[in-house]
Amino acid sequence: MKKLILAAAAVMVMAGSASAADMAVKYRPEVKRCAADWWRGGYIGVNGGGVNYTANRTDQDSFLFNGTTVQQKWGWEVGGQIGYNWTTCNTVWGIEVDGQWARADVTTRFSPNLGFPGFAPDQTLNSRFDGLVTARARTGVVLDNLLLYVTGGVAAVHTRTTYHSAFTLSAPFVPGTFTADGESRDWRWGFVAGFGSEWAWTDRISLKSEVLYIQTADRENRVSIVQNVGAPFFRNYTSSDSIWVSRVGINWKFGKDAIVAKY
Repeated sequence: MKKLILAAAAVMVMAGSASAADMAVKYRPEVKRCAADWWRGGYIGVNGGGVNYTANRTDQDSFLFNGTTVQQKWGWEVGGQIGYNWTTCNTVWGIEVDGQWARADVTTRFSPNLGFPGFAPDQTLNSRFDGLVTARARTGVVLDNLLLYVTGGVAAVHTRTTYHSAFTLSAPFVPGTFTADGESRDWRWGFVAGFGSEWAWTDRISLKSEVLYIQTADRENRVSIVQNVGAPFFRNYTSSDSIWVSRVGINWKFGKDAIVAKY
C-alpha cells in the first residue's frame, strides 16, 4: 500500500511539472519590438508652412542697377513628400523627396525721389521664388513614439527676376516715355540641410515639423532688354538665393511594414 501511494504521488508531481511547462510555453510573454519599428517602411504625405526668401543680384554691366542688391521677403509654401525608412533598434535611416509650390515676391524701387521738372525716372527690380524640389537623406533617434532627426541633400529652386525701367519726359522736353524691360526664369541647384521631429499618432499616421535651409550657387544670368524705342539688347547679372523653410506636415505609411503592434 505504501509503495502504491508513493508511486501515485510521483505520477502527480510529474504531471504537474509537465502542465506547468506547457503553460510556461503557452503564455510566454511576447518579445518587445524595438521603438524604431514604428517608422520602418514607405510613406507619403503633405506639408505646408512659411519661408523667408533672400535674393542676391549683382549687376555686371552697371545698367540694371549699381553694385549688389539684396532683397528679402516672407512668403509661404505647400506641397507633398514621399519617402522610405530603414531601422535598427532605436535608429532610423531614410530618404525623402518633396515638391513645393511657393510664393515670396519682393520688389525694389531704385532712386524713387530722383528726377526734376520734365524728367521722371522709374526703375524697379522684382525677384520671386515660386517652386522648390528637394531630395534628402535623413537619420535620427527614436524615443518611444517620437523621432528626432537631421536631414540634408540637394535642392532645385525656381525663381523669376524682372527688371523694369521707364523715363518719362514732359515740357520743356519733347513729351514721351522710354521703357526697357527684361525677365529671366530658371531652376537653380543648391544644397539643403535641416532638422525636425515626427510623432507617431497611430500605427499608420504621423505628424511632423521641420526647419530647412536652402542655398543656391552663384549663377551668371544673361537677360534680354526689350525697348519701346530701338532694338533689344542683352545685359548680365549674377544671382544667388537663400531660403529658410519652417513647416508642418502629416504622413501616411503604406505596405505591410505599416502594421506594427503597440506595446
